[in-house]
Amino acid sequence: MSPIKGVSEIVRLPRLGKIRLGIKKENEGVSYPSPTDYFVCPDEVKKVFGEKPKELRIMFPTENSEQWASQYLRCYSASRGLICRGDGETALSRFSPKPGETIVPGSMEETICNPNACGYNKKGQCRRVMNLQFLLPDCPGFGVYQLDTTSFHSMKNINSALTFIRGVCQRVSMIPLSLQLVEQEVQPEGWCKTAHVLNLTCPHSLAEVQRFAQIPPGQALLLPPPDSEAPDDLFLNDSETMTPDEKERQRLDLWTRIKSKIWHFDIQNSQIGNWFEKNTALTVGLTDFEPPVPPSRFTLEILSLFCESIDRYAGH
Repeated sequence: MSPIKGVSEIVRLPRLGKIRLGIKKENEGVSYPSPTDYFVCPDEVKKVFGEKPKELRIMFPTENSEQWASQYLRCYSASRGLICRGDGETALSRFSPKPGETIVPGSMEETICNPNACGYNKKGQCRRVMNLQFLLPDCPGFGVYQLDTTSFHSMKNINSALTFIRGVCQRVSMIPLSLQLVEQEVQPEGWCKTAHVLNLTCPHSLAEVQRFAQIPPGQALLLPPPDSEAPDDLFLNDSETMTPDEKERQRLDLWTRIKSKIWHFDIQNSQIGNWFEKNTALTVGLTDFEPPVPPSRFTLEILSLFCESIDRYAGH
């Protein structure tokens, strides 16, 4: 039987599951993302690497890194998932990303991507995201696992390692590699802290890796497109489509979330003061967050920006 052009040569790998960099916690009924110093894995992966692994043995299935290390500016809606994906020049979007415009559902259309002029980017709703997909050769099943990150340092570490591996091996597919969570000093929002970021290394000697590189990787495989689920460390809201009552409920919810996060992450008075001095015209300290309801000067936009800033601070 003759093959059908454009059909018979396509081999698509299934997605077996997702590996996460944090867990959901609750405090006084408020749910928030909390980063971990280990990979949060499905049960079948835990059976191989343990309950809280900090290192995974992986392989990339093809030479096309756009398939398995997709990196874009992505904007998510709490109700619609992914609504815009851009590269800094061109975007596929469900809306025209202009401040104050209502998000209108519909098909993705090409538009200009200018982060400096995008209201959603300025408000933190649009963030850089890497969708990393890889094989776990020690685990059962034939398919890929997906891991999402918004960390600049993780993306830089992964991209630098891939460039080095290609230089040594002339390819990256089917080379045994180690994906790790390591401690690294970072400065999110100007706040110095130690964070856990992704690092890609090779557990073998240079001579062993070059021998691996001589083994033909086999026929290239087509991976599933990254799913449209927002990364765990993204805080979502659709304030442009809310009624006044809904906005007030959102403001009260944000107030409760922020107070919980300040307590949980032990954020200091000086850090709060520096953030508000840098990003708003308000003079604010820890005592300003003692009232049960937010004073009127804390607008929905200000609270959203501050909450997102805390999430980035906690997630890097």
